Amino acid sequence: MLNIDEFFRESNYNNLRIMLSICGVWPFQALSKRRVMYVGFTYLIVAMIIFELVCLFRVWPDFFEVFDCLSMLFYAITSTFKLIYTVYKLPQIKSLLVKIQEHWYSPKVDQETKILTSYLQFVRSFSYIYTVGHSVIFALTPMVTKFFFEKSAGTNTSNQTQDAQPTYQINYMLDLQMRYIPLLIQCSVCEVYFTVLLTAFNVLYLACVQHCCGLFAALTYRLETAIELGDNDDNVVTSFTQNKCYSNIVYSVRRHVEAMQFASEIESLYRLPFFIHLISNGSLISIVGFLITTNKENITRLFPYISYLNALLFNTFFENWQGQKIIDCNEKVHESAYKLEWYKTPIVTQKLLIMIMMRSKRPITITAEKFIVLSFVTFSAVMRTAFSYLTILQSMQ
Repeated sequence: MLNIDEFFRESNYNNLRIMLSICGVWPFQALSKRRVMYVGFTYLIVAMIIFELVCLFRVWPDFFEVFDCLSMLFYAITSTFKLIYTVYKLPQIKSLLVKIQEHWYSPKVDQETKILTSYLQFVRSFSYIYTVGHSVIFALTPMVTKFFFEKSAGTNTSNQTQDAQPTYQINYMLDLQMRYIPLLIQCSVCEVYFTVLLTAFNVLYLACVQHCCGLFAALTYRLETAIELGDNDDNVVTSFTQNKCYSNIVYSVRRHVEAMQFASEIESLYRLPFFIHLISNGSLISIVGFLITTNKENITRLFPYISYLNALLFNTFFENWQGQKIIDCNEKVHESAYKLEWYKTPIVTQKLLIMIMMRSKRPITITAEKFIVLSFVTFSAVMRTAFSYLTILQSMQ
């Protein structure tokens, strides 16, 4: 068996290992390297928060300027919380990664390996799309806004500099005319780091959920093929077939327990961050939507707000989508066990099937602090609530 770090480096999980290593939260990274990275990240985050707090007092009570400061301040605080929480949960993350390796090296038939591989390839492809198509665009919004504005506007250089400010206000302590480029770089570096950190956290969630769904899908296949008659011309089940069927069901019970334990660890790791996300995202979506409707003519504000709203909507959908995937995969296990020709199996095998059916009938879910089940129903409820708040804000305008 390969060393676990080598296993992830030489597999399709390598992109996950790279992102977690960049953020200093790869459990198998040298402790000295992680400490150096934590010191650098702490300096970056503290400097950003101090700048934002000063800016907040300088622009008060201008609502739009205050929201620009608060959005970046909230982003920095959220990223800081994610970093601290991830470092605190490193033993649990390590346990999940070790179990993934153990599942891959455990005995299984070729079709089960193909099923797990298909889910892994989905993780690899989607993580690239998520990182490049979503996170990078959001992180580079200030530069995109600046260059777009310079091409579309016909004003003089001083007006361009004044209007094409960084998306998030961090420039009120210095001369904008003299320090614009350094401030833009500082803002962009902070955004890129925060976005990479949040992306790594979500890609880890995606990898764990899809691996769990792969375990349930492989279990479904094993249940569907548990009974294999040696002779199709008669209905007599041979002793060899009975023993093989019993072995398949025993294997399925063990696999079902492993999948449920893995899902339980995922839920334990993410329940607190997702609770905070669901509470805050509904309000933020309504506020950003209101700002978009009131800044239709100002491209320098409209484009960042649209990017921010897109990130909020996508992350809210993404978290609930993966929660729904686990619910659906567990239900398929129950269906496969129910459709099995149990009457052709020995009594002891039938009892084991009842155990699988009873347990798979109870939904396996990812929750937000055990109060809210992540699913499409929850996503729909969050969207309805957000649009209700948006309607109230528009009526008060």
